[in-house]
Amino acid sequence: MTEQDAISTAAAIQSGEVTVAETAATVRERVEREDGAINAVTWMSDTLVPPPSGAIGPLAGVPWLLKASLEFPNWPFTSCSRARKDVIGQTMWPFARACIEAGLVPVGLTGMPEFGLLTTGEPLASGPVVNPHLPGRSAGGSSSGAAAAVAAGFAPLAHASDAAGSIRIPAANCGVIGLKPSRGGNLRARAPHLIDDVLCSDMLIARTMRDVKAAFDIVGIAQEPRSLSDFRGLKVGLVLHGLDERQADADVVAVIRRAADALDRAGAIVEPARMPGDLPAIGQAFRTIWLHEGRELIEAIAAANPGAALEDLLEPWTLGLAQKCASLPLEATAAMFRQFGESERACRSFFSEYDLLLSPVAQERPIELGRHAPDRPFDELWDDFWPFVNFTPLANIAGLPSITLPFWDGTEGPTGTMLTMAKGRDLDLLALSSSVDPA
Repeated sequence: MTEQDAISTAAAIQSGEVTVAETAATVRERVEREDGAINAVTWMSDTLVPPPSGAIGPLAGVPWLLKASLEFPNWPFTSCSRARKDVIGQTMWPFARACIEAGLVPVGLTGMPEFGLLTTGEPLASGPVVNPHLPGRSAGGSSSGAAAAVAAGFAPLAHASDAAGSIRIPAANCGVIGLKPSRGGNLRARAPHLIDDVLCSDMLIARTMRDVKAAFDIVGIAQEPRSLSDFRGLKVGLVLHGLDERQADADVVAVIRRAADALDRAGAIVEPARMPGDLPAIGQAFRTIWLHEGRELIEAIAAANPGAALEDLLEPWTLGLAQKCASLPLEATAAMFRQFGESERACRSFFSEYDLLLSPVAQERPIELGRHAPDRPFDELWDDFWPFVNFTPLANIAGLPSITLPFWDGTEGPTGTMLTMAKGRDLDLLALSSSVDPA
């Protein structure tokens, strides 16, 4: 059943062809048989959580995997950090509750970088997540295991979250579909946190657009009604240069131009465009955000573990962020917050001229494992990490809906193509993306 998409799986359950228990058992068997080569799943539940009585929606009975940073009662709540190896979830936030009430069946947890702070899943706590299509290459991050598990056919749906590209980058790397909703465009998934609330969106990664749309119906909050159904007459801004104003690698650009040609054939008007906003300032804002995140984590872990050696609990990358934050000038923090408003204004101007923004997801194809590993010397990793995250952060800081669709190029594996729209246009983005669904 795991080769089917979620809607087909639910239909088979509702017709009596297969039971919920049998479907969940199939996921477990496949993970046990095949995950050794991928390491996408960090934990599987021994207890079946059956759908509520009377759940008959389009996804009722379908198994889904949870990212290790999504709290779920009585399940490990580690965020793939050694500092949280014994923490057990207590709360079911509205996002997870909506999934349960819709009849989705949680079966296990997926791997990620420690606290989601890298775009590759290589945590020291549970080991690297391998790209199922490109052995030796990264599955992306931070929703590494989610994308890899769905791509490998372990389960049709997996929870993912995105504060700077953490849904879209792994989905692109693994050849699946990843939607980042608008700011405020999904049900609350975790406890309040200022930066997390402003930047982060949650969704379910899937292999087909109809599954993504069905998932959005469960956990999404539509801000504007759908008004578009096809690309005819729409103006598309083609953006090939990222936040550092470098053009994406030539092989990535070639795929994006193929996507542009496809939109042109569908009736869109595709024009070269520049990414909106003060790009150096946006890039600096994200560097500042990451440094503050590191410092906050260090303070929280130190308070929870008095007297413990932090280097035994946290990775060198996380420790390095906190150390670098100590020398951060106050002006950088003020400029960081200013960019939230400035970026929103710049994007409103952009989308008054264009209907869509078409761009790469990342600067390059999936990188080799180890290149962005958390124990690489901090200064080297800092300098190499940011150029890779060159296209996705704009949607987070401006609160835009953004989706990656997979394009395949011979034996080179998948390359993500990203479509982004104005804030609140989630339903239009889903409708338009359905017409270029590679599945």
